[in-house]
Amino acid sequence: MPRVKSPAKPSKTPAKRVPGASTRTRLSPDARRRQLLADASRILTEEGLEKLQISALAERAGVSRPLVYRAFPTRHALFRAILEDFTEAIDRRFHRALLHALPKGGIDAIAMAFIEASCDVIEEKGAGPWLLLDAPANDPELARIGWETFTALLGPWQHQLAGFTGTDAKRAANDLRIIVAAGRAALWGWIDGSIARTDAVADATRAVTALLAAFQARPTSTSKKGAKK
Repeated sequence: MPRVKSPAKPSKTPAKRVPGASTRTRLSPDARRRQLLADASRILTEEGLEKLQISALAERAGVSRPLVYRAFPTRHALFRAILEDFTEAIDRRFHRALLHALPKGGIDAIAMAFIEASCDVIEEKGAGPWLLLDAPANDPELARIGWETFTALLGPWQHQLAGFTGTDAKRAANDLRIIVAAGRAALWGWIDGSIARTDAVADATRAVTALLAAFQARPTSTSKKGAKK
């Protein structure tokens, strides 16, 4: 699993204080929120889901628990914020990757650009949020948050895939999940450290390209039999 270098922990030696002054660096609410999300993603990546508690985040960030609670009222609110921050970063890189890949043409160039964009965000923010998208089923609320966040990430690309494969939006939504699942599976070897990023990207590109080509060549179904009403 890619490691993110942990920030230096604040010294436990009490500093001399000027009466009425605070030793904590004062940040704007937005800057503090970004700091907390970065620290939370590091904990999630380095130590796992169970270790990501409000108290652990406060200690890592060098702030009080009430300050963390002001930004994230509940642990689930923190999880949602981590996932939204992660998927927003992926979406921004997806759009940049698309602009870069389109002039080259070809399904494989576009697929590789998207996969590289995902890898860049994983390296930037850690693998923890990426794995959190497949939230454990033993926490129904977290699983729901993961599903909603993932659906929001894929939503804008659903109609584009429908146009590419010549199918309807509902079928394209299912195709998209199959394609993304294949790409995610291919990247797992890199995330767990068993293969190099270049090999994982190559494998993911082959898997995604093959699925896209297969779905594009699939005969159009004219039957509505068995369709969910």
